[in-house]
Amino acid sequence: MVTIKEYALRMPKEYVSVSTRLPKTDALFLENSCKRENKTPSEYIRDLIQKNSHSPKNTFLSGQNKIKYNKTTNSFNWIVQLDFGQEVEVLSNLSLEFLKNFQNEIQESIKERNQWVHQTKDDSVDIPKELVGGEDEGI
Repeated sequence: MVTIKEYALRMPKEYVSVSTRLPKTDALFLENSCKRENKTPSEYIRDLIQKNSHSPKNTFLSGQNKIKYNKTTNSFNWIVQLDFGQEVEVLSNLSLEFLKNFQNEIQESIKERNQWVHQTKDDSVDIPKELVGGEDEGI
């Protein structure tokens, strides 16, 4: 009977060498990091690649923006209330003028976007061109 270790030793090793060019300062940082962790540069890089490529991280959360008025400071706080209940403060102590300016910029950006996608009615929704078919009529 063959043990797992013996079987693994018989398997062909398929390795590929990967390299990169670094500025000297980055190479020195790499060297120092390797010394601190008692690893060779190839071990250090291999560990980074395996850690980052085998476990993708979710970078998005769901929630709603909230603007809350603070009466004591006569200012506003921008808060995101996440779907699982946690509230995260994005910015605090915002002035009325800041919010008015921000609101105008948002409206202008939405107008620009709507012109780009040819949305002329407020209640329209995005529809992929492929679903509609037919010829391009100036779109």
